[in-house]
Amino acid sequence: MAAIMKAGALRVIRRAYGPDRAESVAGRPPERIDLDNAAHTRLLSELGLTPDGLFDELGAEL
Repeated sequence: MAAIMKAGALRVIRRAYGPDRAESVAGRPPERIDLDNAAHTRLLSELGLTPDGLFDELGAEL
């Protein structure tokens, strides 16, 4: 199961869209985002993120 932590996703959102956007969506993702879970990947898409994009942005942090 591939997963990322909420904090990592919020860091990417902060860099891509700014701190205001990251703050406004901070309550939406779960603490552990399961990239094999359709509901989680749908939420990422709504936030402007893709699993591949997150892996690219987070790199060695995973």
